[in-house]
Amino acid sequence: MDYALVAVEEPLDWINFHAIRRVELFEAKGRFGVYNDKHADDYADFAHPYLLTLDGRALGTARLDLLGAGRAAIRLVAITAGEQGRGHGRVLEMLVSERARALGVAVLLVNAAEDAVGFYRKTGWEPFDWDASELVNSAVSCVQMRKLL
Repeated sequence: MDYALVAVEEPLDWINFHAIRRVELFEAKGRFGVYNDKHADDYADFAHPYLLTLDGRALGTARLDLLGAGRAAIRLVAITAGEQGRGHGRVLEMLVSERARALGVAVLLVNAAEDAVGFYRKTGWEPFDWDASELVNSAVSCVQMRKLL
């Protein structure tokens, strides 16, 4: 098996990136018609959107937002439903952490959905209140966490 963390740049990568996020993070949770594939944050200078591929097939997404001062937030992490529970999330987390280190990040932050807190704890994250203003709209019930790199 050949995993790759692909920087989303090509048109097909953007299509796969948005399709995975739309289905897994919005529609699977009953939130239809609200996903915005033109959201400015996805295309901002601070944003580094990634696809996790396995043997060339897209199966996961994450966006690494550089916040400055050696900090970054991982956002909108998703693995396709048919591939969940097979260790791909751990691979994605590891590869994004490695990429963050290479970009000079010392502290990773995340707004973890309540059902993902166990996953993050198992991969070295700890609860940490880092910005209460982030906990609005769909993130209102998230648990803020950090990982020291």
